[in-house]
Amino acid sequence: MKTRFIIVGGYPHKAADEGKAFCEEVVRGFHNPVKVLSCLFARPIENWNIAFAQDREFFTKHLFNIEIDIQLAKPKTFTEQVRWANLIYIRGGTSTHALIALLKQSGEWQKELIGKTVAGSSAGAEAMATHYYNIDDLKLDSGLGLVPVKVIVHWRSDYNAPNVDWDKAYSELQNYKESLPILTLAEGQFEVYEK
Repeated sequence: MKTRFIIVGGYPHKAADEGKAFCEEVVRGFHNPVKVLSCLFARPIENWNIAFAQDREFFTKHLFNIEIDIQLAKPKTFTEQVRWANLIYIRGGTSTHALIALLKQSGEWQKELIGKTVAGSSAGAEAMATHYYNIDDLKLDSGLGLVPVKVIVHWRSDYNAPNVDWDKAYSELQNYKESLPILTLAEGQFEVYEK
């Protein structure tokens, strides 16, 4: 069985279809109930419950004919939760560094990914990639390498405008460390990888 990785440029609800195609893609191949793990480690912990409610509403809105069983990810039980889940949704937030640090401290969860779908949006996409250009900090950095790509999220959007020089960011990322495909993903845009 393969693992499916879905890298999203950020804000799936900003796609032309308000995120419907994304929702359908992340649950493709699973039977009811689809078990969703909402990982909000990129956000301050005091915001997790609000963001979790948003995730529940987002998925149920677009997948009204599919039964969704959704849990909020917790660092101490993350590996067990990943084992339980069909879909691990790593949502963006205010800190890619905090997200990656918590994922690294959360056990051997990567060994539990076979046959599952892992979707990462914004900071979640950066964490999944091998390398990324952080448009908050305006610098290059490395993710977990779940997908062998380099990524720039929120591509050519008004995110952190006018501070981001998109062409410079692309050039710097292209020359950063090893040669890998570069994904420039706009709001709501996503790419699917299987391995």
